[in-house]
Amino acid sequence: MNRENMKIWMMTDLEGVSGVVDFESQTDPTGKYYEESKSLLTHEVNAAVDGAISAGATDILVLDGHGVGGINYKELHPAAKVFLGKPVSPTWLLDETYSAVFLLGHHAMAGVENGNLNHTSCEKSIVNVWLNGKRIGEIGMEIILAGCFNVPAVLITGDRAACEEAGTYVPGIEVAVVKEGINRTSAVCLSKEAARALIKEKAKKALDKMDEIKPYKINGPFELITEYVSSADTWGVYEREGIEKVNSRTTKIKADKFLDLLRKRQ
Repeated sequence: MNRENMKIWMMTDLEGVSGVVDFESQTDPTGKYYEESKSLLTHEVNAAVDGAISAGATDILVLDGHGVGGINYKELHPAAKVFLGKPVSPTWLLDETYSAVFLLGHHAMAGVENGNLNHTSCEKSIVNVWLNGKRIGEIGMEIILAGCFNVPAVLITGDRAACEEAGTYVPGIEVAVVKEGINRTSAVCLSKEAARALIKEKAKKALDKMDEIKPYKINGPFELITEYVSSADTWGVYEREGIEKVNSRTTKIKADKFLDLLRKRQ
């Protein structure tokens, strides 16, 4: 691995941040504590940036993966770059020039018993997603995406269920467990200071050992099935080219290559 130009791609989400345990008040833009949650995430990202820099990272790109926004730009680490605005490519600007992937503030897939704020893609409209017959969440999709460019996912931060989910794809991935999910709507959280210190430590450790972590790769063809909450959620979705209607609440996408699957899904 070339460490002279170490580029790090950081995908963020909001539900896996320590201190964030509620959809309505903390992760929704109308919530009373939404801006506070964004600040908590941004400082966890900053801790990861500090750890990455201490390990030699020279170029850091932050992607805001929380659909309605999760990063507070004014508080972001000065050494990081952040992608803002829409649209964004199906690959979220990731390519083969990156050295490693960090998944920050992540949550477990829908239905995980002790996964705090667990959901897949959208907690309001999607019940479950299957890739080639196996349930998958955002973590799995992002790790597979990284593998398409031969880039290893080396760090995940979030609740224990999210970290364990990542470990099923990448056994050697470094984890920063910042909260213990009790169920979907409650968790035991580290203090913000302890969470940030842990993330900084684990970020450095992840890059120090990144040569030992292999990209996760699977071969096609691919079939992605999405089950929605209601027929209203699928209305219009299966009108898009490449998306098949299975029934009133379920769609199917097929592709030989994973990147083509993402393009059809977008």
